[in-house]
Formats: sequence, structure tokens, C-alpha cells
Amino acid sequence: MLDKLFESFGGDVITSLTGKAGITTDQAKEVLPIAQESIQSGLLEQVTSGNINGILSMFNSGSSMSDNPIFGSIKSLFLSGIISKLGLPSSVANIIASDGLEGIMGNLTGVLKGDDGKVTEDGIMDKLGLNGGIGDMAKDVLKDKLGDITGGLFG
Repeated sequence: MLDKLFESFGGDVITSLTGKAGITTDQAKEVLPIAQESIQSGLLEQVTSGNINGILSMFNSGSSMSDNPIFGSIKSLFLSGIISKLGLPSSVANIIASDGLEGIMGNLTGVLKGDDGKVTEDGIMDKLGLNGGIGDMAKDVLKDKLGDITGGLFG
């Protein structure tokens, strides 16, 4: 599901990366799967550890998203992936990881927002395709971990 969301704004991200980081269009296209993998991995880690509120806080923080620790964790994954998979210099990789991820997450937030302008748990689970498979497993882990404290939020 995340791949379909990336398709909807990938062209804008590619254009931005080629302008800001000075990389080729082909290199920018190679960055998107690394970003997607980093975001998916970072979010899944938070879901399985029960930090849904942290994810919601990140997406609803507006322009201060880059100050969020979850964003920082995803950015580290992204930066590491760019350097190891594309072999770009760290100076270029840092530009891509900072500007690129902020742009991607901004676009993703726009897609995830509901009618009230907020990102909700249901919106994330639905639009990121976590309402089945691994998402259900993560929710089961959360139910076991949090028990009655959640008040049925994950069930």
C-alpha cells in the first residue's frame, strides 16, 4: 500500500531531490525505494512496540516533524541506506536524507490526513495497508502487551 502512496507523489520528490541534492534523475528514482523501506521499517518498529501515539504525534506535528525522535530514527535508517546502497558521499546523502525525507513525510502526512485535518490511527492502519497480515500481528502483540489498558483501541 505504501508503494501506491509513493507513486502519487514520487515525481515531485524526484524533481526536488535533483534540484536540492544535485543528483541525477536516475539516482533520485533509486532513492524512493530506500525511503519507502526506511519509513515502513521505522513505522512497523513503532507499531510493534505499541507506540501508535508517537506515530500520530509525529504526523500531526506539522513543520516540526524533523524534531520528532521517530522521524530521527527513520532518517537514520534512510541515511544509512542511501550511503550503503547508492554509494553517494555522506554530504550528498545528508541533503537527501534531510530534505528528501521531510518532503516525503510531508506528502505522506497530506495523504494520511482525514477530513478533520488530523492523522488518526484508523487512517494510518487503513492507508498504509496495516489492516491485515503484519498489521494484525502487530496489533495482536499490542493487545497482549497492553491488555486492558488500551480500552479496545487495537481490537
